[in-house]
Amino acid sequence: MKKVIGLFFCICCTLTLVQLSSCSEYKHDFDELVEVQDKYIDDLDALISSVTDLAENADYGTRKGQYPAQSRSILTGAISNANRYILLIKYQKPAPSEAEKQRYITEIDNAVKKFENSVRTEDEETIPAELFVDGKTTQSYIDFGRSRDYTVFGSNGNQAFTVEFWAKIIENGPHDNSIFLSTFFSNGGSQWRNGWMMYRRKSGSGIYRVTWGGILSSNRYGLWEPSFTAPQDGVWQHFVFVYNDKGLDGDPALRGKLYLNGVLAATQTNGNLNEVYNSTDYDNYDKPMTGFCRWVNNEKMEEGFSGYMKKIRIWKEAKDDAYVLSSYNEQTEITGKETNLVAGWDLTSKPSGSDNVILDLTGKHEARIIGTYKWEPL
Repeated sequence: MKKVIGLFFCICCTLTLVQLSSCSEYKHDFDELVEVQDKYIDDLDALISSVTDLAENADYGTRKGQYPAQSRSILTGAISNANRYILLIKYQKPAPSEAEKQRYITEIDNAVKKFENSVRTEDEETIPAELFVDGKTTQSYIDFGRSRDYTVFGSNGNQAFTVEFWAKIIENGPHDNSIFLSTFFSNGGSQWRNGWMMYRRKSGSGIYRVTWGGILSSNRYGLWEPSFTAPQDGVWQHFVFVYNDKGLDGDPALRGKLYLNGVLAATQTNGNLNEVYNSTDYDNYDKPMTGFCRWVNNEKMEEGFSGYMKKIRIWKEAKDDAYVLSSYNEQTEITGKETNLVAGWDLTSKPSGSDNVILDLTGKHEARIIGTYKWEPL
């Protein structure tokens, strides 16, 4: 019996060696990671840097002189290809020829020219519309992608931010909460509560609330949660949360302010000035910011609602009362070039091309609508 087992083991080893040796015959062999010096690698690195800068800072929009939002994919595709070409130059066997490497450079240059040629020569005719997402089953939601911009607003103890949007609830989901926006993550225990979320809760006659994780909190399980009585569903409501580690209105203990339709509706104070907003765990999880529901304990999507959202803005600063009132009265035009605006989506017109992918106003972030949704013309 031992001889049979030994023979079987030898056969398995031989087959494995044959498979490995045959793999080495493929064109791309990445087993020997030897550093390669090549001027084309430097050229591609420089192109990646310049194309990334162009993709992030180009003026996207619907007016003459701006670039269509979908044109950004030309640049992101070129960046992806350039990174792949660097790997081919470093590790492909046989190595790419001189002509092939020149083709890599030409291809990236042509992508930039294609992007530049896509600039609008006249204003786009947009279709004013409202976005409805049927999120009550949590199979439909907005995936805003994962970005530090949504959660990390500076160093520990020196963070300030504002989140604002309009929302209209048509039907609450089956769970306790109907989530508007969330970057919040928790392991379900008293530690590791990170980020923020804004939502309507069924509790009592209904409340609007914001939750965010705090560092050094010994009570509330690390949570701060100001709330106020929920207004009527089925009506557009303007919801704003303002936070500052250093305090608001000259009061170090006043950390959070919650507004409804331009009016201050709730505040959060804390006597422990060392307790601050927590974004330290950002690198420990990989879930995106979501709208119309949230990830619960890193395992499942929950707490959705069906309805509408628009004019989402995330600022890396604490906005004042005057700004909040002006925003509610729609007296502020946000273009995406504003200082400290880290992300924003209008969601007030149906996108041309793919209508479930929306580039944000800054040109840096992409939102994808998942599941059942519709753009309803106004």
